[in-house]
Amino acid sequence: MRTIETGLFPGRMPFARVGRGPESLLIINGGQGFMMKPEPSRLEKDAGRLIRILPPDTNFVLIGYDPDPKADLSLEGMAGDIAEIIDVNFKKPVGLMGISYGGVIATRVAARYPDFVGKLILLASAYGFSADGKKRLQKQIQFAKAEQFHALLQEFTTVFRRPWLNLLLRFRLSFEGRRLIARMGAPSSIVRYLEAMLDNDVTNEDLNDISARTLILGGERDQFFGGGMMEATASAIKGAKLTVLGDETHMAPVERMSDVRKHLQEFI
Repeated sequence: MRTIETGLFPGRMPFARVGRGPESLLIINGGQGFMMKPEPSRLEKDAGRLIRILPPDTNFVLIGYDPDPKADLSLEGMAGDIAEIIDVNFKKPVGLMGISYGGVIATRVAARYPDFVGKLILLASAYGFSADGKKRLQKQIQFAKAEQFHALLQEFTTVFRRPWLNLLLRFRLSFEGRRLIARMGAPSSIVRYLEAMLDNDVTNEDLNDISARTLILGGERDQFFGGGMMEATASAIKGAKLTVLGDETHMAPVERMSDVRKHLQEFI
């Protein structure tokens, strides 16, 4: 079993490190990184899932989100924070992977700081959310503002393709709802991160500036990044490789773990 080390960059952004080779893949976590409190056990669990889908013995650093973001939080600011972390702590150009929400940030980093990123992987992600994805974000913002955490968590009980997994998630919410809610982040922080994503103003010209070798990997029926968003991202980034898993949803990395691992191994 691989050792998982946790810490903070630079004193405020939580991370989990697996392995200590000269080159490590930097991974920006998905939205659970700010939806839930950034406890070390949370990051360790997320890192453990990544160990199962990455090529064997891959050294990586999974980075989360500042639990107390600035009032003027923006995608540009988050990309700047990641670029600073790369500049100070990693050998450039780095391999950068973004999962879901984190993929939008990773895209912005690769566009704004092309010399910093040599490989770019967008997993269940694209340069921005689809129209349906934005509607889901707006609902989540409403629930977070009203501190209706049970309803907010309920939003995620339809993300799997397999009905029994959605049912299992509903059962867990029914029986462990209070415990899950107690582990959620501050409502104001959740709202800031979600609203920052709605202000995404990336253009095709921005995507054309990306020089990193790029893989976009996700499900055909992704509820947040479907609707042609992955295809549009691939067409705008020179030489990008697009792999869409047929009939899969946003949870393709969980439900099609072996296929995702195969595609990542071929690319990395």
